[in-house]
Amino acid sequence: MTLLSNAKWNMSSQLFKVMVQAINIIYLAKIIPPSEYGLMAMALVIFNLGVLLRDLGTSAVIIQRKELTNSLINTVFWLNLLMGIGLALIITVSAPFIASLYHQPKLTNVLMLLSITFPLSSCASAHLALLERESQFKKVSVIEITSSLASVIVAIILANFGYGVYSLVAQAIVLNMMSAIQFWMASSWRPKMSLFIDMKELRNIFGFSANLSLFNFINYFSRNSDSFIIGKFMSSAVLGYYNLAYRIMLFPLQSLSFVATRSLYPILSKSQDDDEEVLRTYLNCIFIVLMITTPLMSGIAFYSEPFVRLVIGPQWHLTGDILKWLAPTAIIQAVLSTSGSVFMAKGRTDILMRLGIVGTILQVGSFIIGIRFDITKFAMCYLIANILNFFPVMFFLLRIINGTLSCFFKKIYAIFVSSFVMIAALTIFNNFYPMVKIINILSLVMLCFLGVIVYSFALFTTSPMVRLAVISKFSKIK
Repeated sequence: MTLLSNAKWNMSSQLFKVMVQAINIIYLAKIIPPSEYGLMAMALVIFNLGVLLRDLGTSAVIIQRKELTNSLINTVFWLNLLMGIGLALIITVSAPFIASLYHQPKLTNVLMLLSITFPLSSCASAHLALLERESQFKKVSVIEITSSLASVIVAIILANFGYGVYSLVAQAIVLNMMSAIQFWMASSWRPKMSLFIDMKELRNIFGFSANLSLFNFINYFSRNSDSFIIGKFMSSAVLGYYNLAYRIMLFPLQSLSFVATRSLYPILSKSQDDDEEVLRTYLNCIFIVLMITTPLMSGIAFYSEPFVRLVIGPQWHLTGDILKWLAPTAIIQAVLSTSGSVFMAKGRTDILMRLGIVGTILQVGSFIIGIRFDITKFAMCYLIANILNFFPVMFFLLRIINGTLSCFFKKIYAIFVSSFVMIAALTIFNNFYPMVKIINILSLVMLCFLGVIVYSFALFTTSPMVRLAVISKFSKIK
């Protein structure tokens, strides 16, 4: 399959996930109070660490390897399953201690229940990797959509019955259980006890997997230390406000960057020895990701206060202030989150790991500085850290595929010029027509539509690539 075909099916799945996320943010947030969301955010700090450790980067090897043996697949399967079971036991035993660190006794039960998801997901990780290796994203999309649908229905029912944070826990369990069952049904491969874990295969993949695992662990620490620090030194309510803003920020990352990364990795792995092809594919992919992400998050930052007030509710007012800084952060992370595909496809997880250390130092340092002020200053420091982290990552990424920062910026400059024109136009409109107040969702939608028109026209004017694509499309219609 081609990158476009992969992206089409991944986007179908991701759009549905976005709908589920929207239900969580818009509907469930009206039922579940910020303090309960804060509890889930605390639990996810531990849960996300388990997600990384249960795999150890071994599933990525199945996709990246040019030649794949049944012995390697079997080794990956049993290793992941043992890790999943082990993590479930460790978290169950340590749950009371973790809850005491946060001074939240209710967190004990939440962690114990969430631990069920580890063996459920790890027992199907090899099956999922095999499907992705063969670009069977149509099957994967159907499985993810049906699993997401079942899980959100359960969450809505339980939330309406007053189960609070436990409705979110049940959503995670149902999602992983439904996915695991269907991935097993979709894949023809089955594990064999007779092979179990082949130590020779394990040694062969150790370098790739160890560096990738270390990067994932470092990245986890970087991405989750903000929740830990806020939960520890502020309050669960403030963490709830921040966590909701962070989830809104993740929308383009989940919707576009995840699709790009998942679609790119099998394609780049197949052409890993052709740097020119890898560079061309990567830059085209980044252009599309930024073409959508940049104006979207710029608009959310510009209209963060009315967006939160009208769409989510006035009780989440602080989330709007935080979004002003987290929304532009999403633009940078949209690019950085796709970098792993290139490093993994080229087998350079060692560079990826070292860059992860640099990024962690920058981000955790920004959190330590930001926590001394209020939550909006905290978010501002997060943005600054991402800006500083962007340049070394892109420099080394482009160097291993014989590209340069100048060719990267030349590819995307029109997107940022057009987004600036859009924000300038909206600012001028607001200044000249102050009587146009955003009092309901319809007025917000109309102003957003105005921004889309201005951005589209500006991008058509400034980007030769977009002009060529549009003219070519119209020529085919005629």
